[in-house]
Amino acid sequence: MIEWTERRYKIEAVRFKARDESGWDWWGSDEVMVETMDVKGWTVSDEIGGIDSGDTHHFDPLRSCVVSVRPGIVVLGKTSVCTDAGEAAPLGFDVEFWEKDSIGWSFGFCAAASPEAGFHAGPHCANDRNGDDFIGRARIDWPAADLEAMLPNVGDEHVETVVLNPCSKGESVCDVTYGPDYSVTYRITRLRDARVDLRSLLNDAMRRTGARSELEAIVTGLRSLRAPTPRQVEPNLPK
Repeated sequence: MIEWTERRYKIEAVRFKARDESGWDWWGSDEVMVETMDVKGWTVSDEIGGIDSGDTHHFDPLRSCVVSVRPGIVVLGKTSVCTDAGEAAPLGFDVEFWEKDSIGWSFGFCAAASPEAGFHAGPHCANDRNGDDFIGRARIDWPAADLEAMLPNVGDEHVETVVLNPCSKGESVCDVTYGPDYSVTYRITRLRDARVDLRSLLNDAMRRTGARSELEAIVTGLRSLRAPTPRQVEPNLPK
C-alpha cells in the first residue's frame, strides 16, 4: 500500500460588495442570487434583496462553505457547512451572481436533483431563466505550491477579494456603463493534514469518471488538468 500525508483546506464565502448595482442607481435595488461550483457540486444562496451601490452583504461564516462542503442539499449562507476533513490542493471554484428580475410570470425556482453520494447541490438555481439578469462571474484557482507557501501552518488563513467579470459570455470587454460591478471576498483555511492511500484515491476516481481501469482513471485525471486562471484581485482589502 502506498500512503502519504497531504495538506487539506477549506474555502468559505465571506461577503460581496455592489461597487455599482445593475442599471440606474435610482431605479430600484438588486435582488441577488449567488451560485458557486467546485469539483464536488454546487451551492446557491437564497434571494438577497435590497442591494444598492456601495452595499456589502456578509455571509454567515459558519454556513457559507464553497470548497469542502458537506454532502447533500445546501443553501449558501444558511446550511452550507464545511467538512472537518477538507480538500487537497489544487483548489478551484467558479462563482456567478444573478439579479432576480421576473418578466411578468413566475415558474418558481428550478428544482435541483438530489446529488450522488459524496456530492452537494443547491435546492434551486441562481438563474431560473425567468428574466434574470447576469451580474458577473469569477474563476478561482489555487495551485498546491501557492497554497503551501501562503499557508505553512495548520489554522493559517488567507482572505482575498476578487472583482467579478460582468461579461455574460466571458469576453474581456463589455458594456457596463450603468453597472453591474461586484466583488466577492472568500477565505481559505488550512486544516489538519490527512493520511491517504493510493488505492482509495484510484477507486474514487474510477467511480466518479466511469474509468474501467486504474490506468484509465489516472489518464483521465491528467487530461483534465488546466492552467490556473488569473484572478482580478482587488487591492487594499477592506476588513
